[in-house]
Amino acid sequence: MNWDKIKDIITIALIPVLGWVMITMRDIGTLQSKCDQQAAQIMALEAETKTLNKRTQAIEVQSAKIEVKLEALGQQLTRIERMLSVYETAK
Repeated sequence: MNWDKIKDIITIALIPVLGWVMITMRDIGTLQSKCDQQAAQIMALEAETKTLNKRTQAIEVQSAKIEVKLEALGQQLTRIERMLSVYETAK
């Protein structure tokens, strides 16, 4: 085997390898781009989740305040009913 044949064999073997390397590099770039997009989406969803958690906490506080007011109104209603029943029995 002479040197020219060896060079031809190496050249023929390297062409598919170079093609595979180029395709692999393109695929890696595509995957990296997809990963970056998904990371951005995750960050946006996390920010939205924090906002929703704050809203939920505010609603829970308001609900607790309303519940306390309803209990106080219930107690007042009970007291008024007692007063009316005493008034009715006194007649």
